Amino acid sequence: MASEEKTETITPEKGPFDFNFLVSLALAMLVWIGLRNDVVWGSFVGEADREALQIAFEMRVNKTLPGSHPILFLNLDDSVWEGATADGPALAYAPRPVLADLIEASYGTPGMPRPKVVIVDIDLFWRTPDEAAELRIDKILQRWGRDPEAPMLILQREVTEGDGRPNSLAAARASDRDSIILSAPEDNIVWASAQLTGDEVMGARYFTHFLCIDTPTGIDASATTAFYASVARKAETPREAVQIVQKSMEGPRSYCAGTWDDVAFDLTIPGREPMAFKGQQSLINYNLNAGSADDPEPQLPAADMFVIPAGLVQPGMVAGLSANDGVVIIGSAAVAARDRHISAYGAMGGSLVIANVIRGVEAGGEVRRMAWYLEAILLTLFVMLIVLAFWYCRKARDYLKPMDGLHWAMRIARTPINLLTNPVIIKILIGIGVFWVGAGASYFLLDDGLWLGLAAPAYAAALNEAREDFEELMESLRNAETKNV
Repeated sequence: MASEEKTETITPEKGPFDFNFLVSLALAMLVWIGLRNDVVWGSFVGEADREALQIAFEMRVNKTLPGSHPILFLNLDDSVWEGATADGPALAYAPRPVLADLIEASYGTPGMPRPKVVIVDIDLFWRTPDEAAELRIDKILQRWGRDPEAPMLILQREVTEGDGRPNSLAAARASDRDSIILSAPEDNIVWASAQLTGDEVMGARYFTHFLCIDTPTGIDASATTAFYASVARKAETPREAVQIVQKSMEGPRSYCAGTWDDVAFDLTIPGREPMAFKGQQSLINYNLNAGSADDPEPQLPAADMFVIPAGLVQPGMVAGLSANDGVVIIGSAAVAARDRHISAYGAMGGSLVIANVIRGVEAGGEVRRMAWYLEAILLTLFVMLIVLAFWYCRKARDYLKPMDGLHWAMRIARTPINLLTNPVIIKILIGIGVFWVGAGASYFLLDDGLWLGLAAPAYAAALNEAREDFEELMESLRNAETKNV
């Protein structure tokens, strides 16, 4: 009588780093590569990473940056725009007598401590009907241009026609004050623009590094206000600062003229290594929020940031608060100024956005992602941790006894464990965890102009691991039903 031996086929237990790990890593890498494209990053795919960056900005609010110097904002608040009668309509333009007083106070006294840079964030290149005040401003500017010890003066200017790209050149409207700049013996007065762009969520998310300008002498590249201010803080003279910025615009000038395809350029702040800028615009590195810009009292949002209402400004105050390589910004955060933008901290006047841009440029230059190879290494480590987390949860579920037959107290005690080993819960926890890791890392990295965003790639890996878990769970259920039959 022949006897048959029955042998059982033993299936080797699957390890954590099997083929599915490679699938998770590949999916994460595909999303990561896509996010390095501006279009993909601006879509719903990059929403989680944009939110992580926003959280980092919010955590950094009014953070005093290492080695930073004073920024003094002289604010033409709503009371200035209301004119002589408080119940009258707001003026259509910033009152020139007040503006002349602020420019005079910022100019300071020769031989005494003075700011290093003064920015007039109100367009002086068109004249108001108040001709007496306009003539006074002309005389101040002429005296400024002859003073070898005067701060650099940056006059903000609105441009017309195009948006300042090579295929849409901008133009500057001719003005009588152009001759004052051109004839300034000390070359310490320049004009610049601070163009801000955004998306459907934030109206001022990016700042433009330079504008392509169509001038009577040819196509030029006009550097942003923040570049002039950052360089002039550390340059020996305004003339040196202008030369440094103009030299940095050699590449962009060729780019604007269509003779150079690469828009990358370097900006050198004296005493530092050159800062590389790869495009025509980059993210604003937010770190300052003045709170209520209409507060009638002086504010000190950060140790190096002062906000003074125009009515309280005195010449000695300006010199005292901005003497240490300080930047003075004369502008308005008032609603009547019609220069408010949606920022990382809500509605903000354009002058305060400029202050953020200046500080961000000085901190780390262009806000950029970490080097691709470092991000790739970190992403691989994250995916490995994600795979291990799901694998250990699968092991835990295998060791857990079924809930049927357990005492009610044991069922209650087991509920948190069951939740923590559920694929959906694990996926959510991993997504939240990586999101906060990115936000926390960016909080520190933004001091050097870097940020980390791996939330979306990590979520893609977690989604694939959750799919694997559900497939195994369904297979277990099918096997259980087969045995019951």
